[in-house]
Amino acid sequence: MHIGHNQDDMDHESLAMRHLGEGIFNERAGHLHEALNEYMVANVLDPRLEVAQMKLAALRQKLGLNSKIDLLKEEGGCL
Repeated sequence: MHIGHNQDDMDHESLAMRHLGEGIFNERAGHLHEALNEYMVANVLDPRLEVAQMKLAALRQKLGLNSKIDLLKEEGGCL
């Protein structure tokens, strides 16, 4: 589901919360890659939103992406 821009989305914190909510909805529905995308958007919009960071880390681990990210960092690759 695409999140449209309306008056509730006037600041980046509100928009981040809406993306976080969509991520939770997608994760519960089993759409893990969509959830990952929503959590990443929420994290970019509001880097201080700790729950988005926790959801993102947990989902990366669930998808087995943490080890790949760590390997790229060790090799000096780009993310």
